[in-house]
Amino acid sequence: MREEIPPTPEPSTWYPVDGLGDTIEERWLRLRERLGVWDRSHLRELVEAAFVEPRLRALSPGTSIHWLRFSHRAAPPVFGGLPLARALGDGRYEVRTADGRLQEAANTAEAVSLLVASLPADLPTPP
Repeated sequence: MREEIPPTPEPSTWYPVDGLGDTIEERWLRLRERLGVWDRSHLRELVEAAFVEPRLRALSPGTSIHWLRFSHRAAPPVFGGLPLARALGDGRYEVRTADGRLQEAANTAEAVSLLVASLPADLPTPP
């Protein structure tokens, strides 16, 4: 029996996040700690790989209904116009671009590459 995959959220939908008001660094720390203890979303490997990528690490991470999401800021209003990803099982991921396109990644490295390639060109590059 195949596990039911939750629906894909609209890219501009705002979702509540924990740790509002924390710095981006604190949000990464909290997310990594939480997924190290309990990871029903199967996102731990993707979060760790995204953390190593400077362009993604410069963004505020969060999860919503099994999706790894990013925002320009850690406090509301949380910007939803960035790519997001979720685990599909068997090491595969689905990446949703800001314009709503869905792309499947065969592994974690490919998912991170798709996330980075889907970032807006005008997004500042971290130092």
